[in-house]
Amino acid sequence: MKQKSPRNTIPVAHIHSILGGAREQGGDVDGLLRRAGISPTLLNSRLSRVPQDQFARLLRIVQKSTGDEYWGLCSHPVQFGTFAQCCELMVHARTLGDALRAGSHFYHLVLQDFTVRLQCQDGLAWVRVHSHRPLSRNSDFSERLFIFFCYGVICWLLEERLPLTSIQMRGKASFTEPVASLLFNGPVSFGLQGNAFAFDAKWLDCALRQDKTSLHGFLRRSLGDLVVRYRDRSHIIERVRRYLRQHLANGSVPLEQVADALGMPAYTLRRKLRMEQVRFQDLKDGLRRDVAINYLTSPNLTLAEVAEKLGFSEPSTFHRAFKKWTGVPPGEYRQVVLSDDIPLAAGQDY
Repeated sequence: MKQKSPRNTIPVAHIHSILGGAREQGGDVDGLLRRAGISPTLLNSRLSRVPQDQFARLLRIVQKSTGDEYWGLCSHPVQFGTFAQCCELMVHARTLGDALRAGSHFYHLVLQDFTVRLQCQDGLAWVRVHSHRPLSRNSDFSERLFIFFCYGVICWLLEERLPLTSIQMRGKASFTEPVASLLFNGPVSFGLQGNAFAFDAKWLDCALRQDKTSLHGFLRRSLGDLVVRYRDRSHIIERVRRYLRQHLANGSVPLEQVADALGMPAYTLRRKLRMEQVRFQDLKDGLRRDVAINYLTSPNLTLAEVAEKLGFSEPSTFHRAFKKWTGVPPGEYRQVVLSDDIPLAAGQDY
């Protein structure tokens, strides 16, 4: 049977961010979370995380609640259908360059808080976001989110992952930012003047591989897997995560074993991970945490069974590790997420 790739969970910091617009409007934030299957109690721990399908559901719910396709994050609401209209305009372009120019011009007419520009310099094509308002939590997140979706649309238009040479973000990096490097298939630099990414300008001449027919399916699933679908499965982080997932029940897997399985010396694997600003131990902990969270959303497994599936020799060791990862013990986490009859993702998807 083909081994499924483990899904990533979403840091609670991103939950706080996507709710920023609803909070400013005085919305019932706790009610929005419960409708998405997320217990509001989880937001009290900055280390908590939720499955990505619940996050995608929250995105749709917040849109409807705020009456804003862009989640109420900008100073002016974005009408529903704006994203679809832009994609339909872009999909009729001849090349990627034509599509990006059309899309940036379209959003220039729609957005007031920032402008998107396509610029070519020294053989690189830059997609830059130029802000028109002071840096705040909502403005920073709205721009980063726009960059994220922009990259996803490009990958969809080409029907393949676009390799990026540089990803730049303004503002400070948070403890959740290794997720950004995985989404963009490369290291992200922070503390810069603006949000932008760059790629080889030759890609601008590539013909698009999508049409109006395929657009409808894309729009239906875009919030759920816009970029995940084009994640680089050959990326070193993905390869390490995949191997660790296959041997999860075996307990702690040493780096040397993974390196040997991937056909490289241990020092080479360490160097590659260091270049991606990721530690091997953090990858192991992150994988175990993600799988544990999804297992704990299923009432069919006891805590002892979850610990065994994760390769812990003793349930007490699992308890200590989970509390270190998320800030709460696994039993308390399960009690919270299974309370109030909240609909949850099933752990057996792993």
